[in-house]
Amino acid sequence: MVSAVLPVLGTVSWEDWEQWLPLAVSVVTLVAALGAWILAGKAARRATRLADATHKQAKAFDEQVSIAREALGLARQEAQNARSDAERQRLETDRTRRMLEEARLDSLAPSIVARAFPDGAGAPGRPALEACQLTAGGQDRWRPVTGQLQVGRDQTYAFRTALTLWFENVSDRAAQVDILEPAGGELDLLPGHPLVVPARESRSVTWMRMWTSRDLDTDQQIQDPSAWLFNLAFTASDLGLHVRDTYAFDGDLRFFDRDGSWLVVMPEPPLPWTSDVASVLPGRTYQRLDAVAQAVS
Repeated sequence: MVSAVLPVLGTVSWEDWEQWLPLAVSVVTLVAALGAWILAGKAARRATRLADATHKQAKAFDEQVSIAREALGLARQEAQNARSDAERQRLETDRTRRMLEEARLDSLAPSIVARAFPDGAGAPGRPALEACQLTAGGQDRWRPVTGQLQVGRDQTYAFRTALTLWFENVSDRAAQVDILEPAGGELDLLPGHPLVVPARESRSVTWMRMWTSRDLDTDQQIQDPSAWLFNLAFTASDLGLHVRDTYAFDGDLRFFDRDGSWLVVMPEPPLPWTSDVASVLPGRTYQRLDAVAQAVS
């Protein structure tokens, strides 16, 4: 059998080899390419599976991070709510404590009835005005203004009015009265010295105000409330200075008007009054409580 094959192989010439060699190389290349393609496919599938697994892991991690963030947010919100509840409870406790302390201190507050009388408490009258002329040589004597007076710009006059302020303490606690705003006038009190009114007693002081015609040279000056409104303000406190109430008068002292270049002076206001009672302003002050609160804050 060997001898029969050899002659056949021996008959293959070099030309035959040259003819079939490229085909053989192509087949080998194709087989190699096919093998590479198969391996690449397997590698791609492995890479895809690995990418899918990585994506799933990343997605699971993101979900865990999101859950952790939500849990952290809820924890922070609960902590904030707890702090807010604690703060509200503290404020409510402080408010209740403050209300109880204010109620206790209210019993210490004196009650004052204050009246302003033009001619004193014994003989009530109407607001009256006195005038005197000022000259280079001095001043004339004071005279009551009994009728309308007209003052020219070439004249200089001074005017004054006086009121008696009567402070009646209608409570069982002694009161300390401090004048806050003297309404442009002067009082027969020593500066910086309060007026002490014992329980169930009264005290009086005199208030006087002066104007000059130079102070009333324009309509704007005359219409300014500070020129005609008796708005004297004062406070009434217990002697321990725990509780303080503020009062104010609102009397009309509109004695002046203008008619062109003339200052018109009237003997009494257009709406004269015989007694002006001070009103309590809203907002009681608890001095020591407020001082403690400020020190704590």
